[in-house]
Amino acid sequence: MPTDEQYREELLYLTEYVHDDWLGFSVIVGAVGTLLGKGRLLEERTTLLLRIVGDLLDQGAEAGDLTDDPGRPFKAWGTGKDETISRIRSAIDELGHLPDSGDICWFTVDD
Repeated sequence: MPTDEQYREELLYLTEYVHDDWLGFSVIVGAVGTLLGKGRLLEERTTLLLRIVGDLLDQGAEAGDLTDDPGRPFKAWGTGKDETISRIRSAIDELGHLPDSGDICWFTVDD
């Protein structure tokens, strides 16, 4: 398991990222891999991924979908933290693996 300091460093990076750009799951999954290393079970990796997502949501990030509308390229789901995490967990269960960017949703902070 990662130390608190390691987790804080990865979360800080992701928090800065989500303020600058749309954050996809490949970046979050990369953080999970950095923190846990290789050979971990899907459930363990999913638990950490959802913890990270929850912390990002607590810091103002929103989950949503990219659109073709140039005036509004991101459409937030408009769901609360618990519903968002539940929706993502269900989607991961259906996928059978951790998601890539473009799978399930994207994250951003609407400054």
